[in-house]
Amino acid sequence: MMVPLGRGLRLSQSRVLSRLCTPLPNQLSTAFCGRQGTSVFPCCARGFCGHSDFAPKSNVAGAETDKVQDMIKNLVTTNKVVLFMKGSPDAPQCGFSKAVAGALQDEGCADYAYVDVLKYPEVREGVKKFSDWPTVPQLYVKGEFVGGCDIVMQMHKEGELKDTLTTSE
Repeated sequence: MMVPLGRGLRLSQSRVLSRLCTPLPNQLSTAFCGRQGTSVFPCCARGFCGHSDFAPKSNVAGAETDKVQDMIKNLVTTNKVVLFMKGSPDAPQCGFSKAVAGALQDEGCADYAYVDVLKYPEVREGVKKFSDWPTVPQLYVKGEFVGGCDIVMQMHKEGELKDTLTTSE
């Protein structure tokens, strides 16, 4: 029986079974990879796409927590106002970040530091641990955590945000 491999390649079933547990050239090995990275042939326990080089890797898992926490602490203490957000104030990547950046703009606070957490996954997770607050955006004024979107927007509506930002100057 002939097994089609795509692009005109065909192998006999006996040759396929004899080569299942040996490395194949890239063009052939991709033909045997199932959706979940295992061989489509049940007789082979080892999948061709199961190599650790192709496994999902997280930059967060290997990050030095103390280094990230120290960097965040330094950032919030050396800047009067810091916003950890998704995207930038000019191009926010989520509605909550857009709302907080808009509230700061409405209050006349144009000179503040921001960090795009989408570019730095270590900071994205680190800031959540730093403040013990599970969501982004996060606003800090004079080194103190003010809150996330819901709290900042409530303060903005009640006029408290302007007072908080004014005391930072």
